[in-house]
Amino acid sequence: MTPGPQQLAPAKRPKWLHITMGVSLIAVAMALTVGWHILGAEGGIPRANTLRLVVYFLGTVLFLLLIGGLSLMVVLLVREVRLNERQSNFVSAVTHELKTPVASLKLYIDTLRMRELSEEKRRDFYGTMSQDLDRLNATINNVLNAAMYTDKRVADPRPLDLARVVRRAVDLTRTRHQLPPESIVYEGSESLRVMGDAPALETAVLNLLDNAVKYSRDHEVRVEVELRPDQDGQAHLRVRDHGIGMSRAHLRLIFNRFYRIGSEVRRSRTGTGLGLFIVRSVVKAHKGTVAADSPGLDRGSVFTVTLPGVLPDAPSEAGETEAREVLA
Repeated sequence: MTPGPQQLAPAKRPKWLHITMGVSLIAVAMALTVGWHILGAEGGIPRANTLRLVVYFLGTVLFLLLIGGLSLMVVLLVREVRLNERQSNFVSAVTHELKTPVASLKLYIDTLRMRELSEEKRRDFYGTMSQDLDRLNATINNVLNAAMYTDKRVADPRPLDLARVVRRAVDLTRTRHQLPPESIVYEGSESLRVMGDAPALETAVLNLLDNAVKYSRDHEVRVEVELRPDQDGQAHLRVRDHGIGMSRAHLRLIFNRFYRIGSEVRRSRTGTGLGLFIVRSVVKAHKGTVAADSPGLDRGSVFTVTLPGVLPDAPSEAGETEAREVLA
């Protein structure tokens, strides 16, 4: 059966929720108005009457409900405004990330067609065109992965070597960004087996590493990757960079869909605001947690992924073979 279309944005709240809330608030306001008129009318309910006290009590409850409902409406409105703003930033970022390499590729192709170039110049052009294609491919993959892993559980978890997945992601990141071996250093377990989805976990680790490289200081990439188990049977993956860091206000927001730090950072760093959202989605699907910490601006950041269910060292040969085939 062909799966249905994936959604990149979260499903909108059903209209009946907003309609019901609005109608309820109107009904409460009308009930309060009628009750106040009855209490204030001459010859209305006597002062000492028990019914008058009941009306006062109900009026107070309705008034509190009205205030609470209006507050909730304001919160929902602010959330929608912020989401629309992030979606607008996402559209602008994706448009830039798609148009820039396409325009560059067209320029180089036209130049190769119209001019006679030396072999060395052609090799330089081909190298630049390859980088543009990699950038274009990374943008498309981010959008597709965000749709693929949103609110999804691991349907068929298999035993896999998480240490092997992490080391492979480190090697791929070095290659993609043309970094020397000492720029990204791996420390920790040689083998650490968990149950999960190997391609999804590799995607999450790649996004963490790409984020660390992207927000490192210019021409100074130093990333430390550590993977170790604890006594409670959990695997802890830490990715530490020495880049631009972030303020405390951003720590709880950076895993949101489309969120990117500050307009100045957005201008100087490419991206769509989906990388860390994909990380959180994948980790959540594996019943784990991900957290970020930073001492402050220009002091780097640390991202910690915790996954439950570390398996014994003795490998299940069939399961390990399947996981290797998936990663191959």
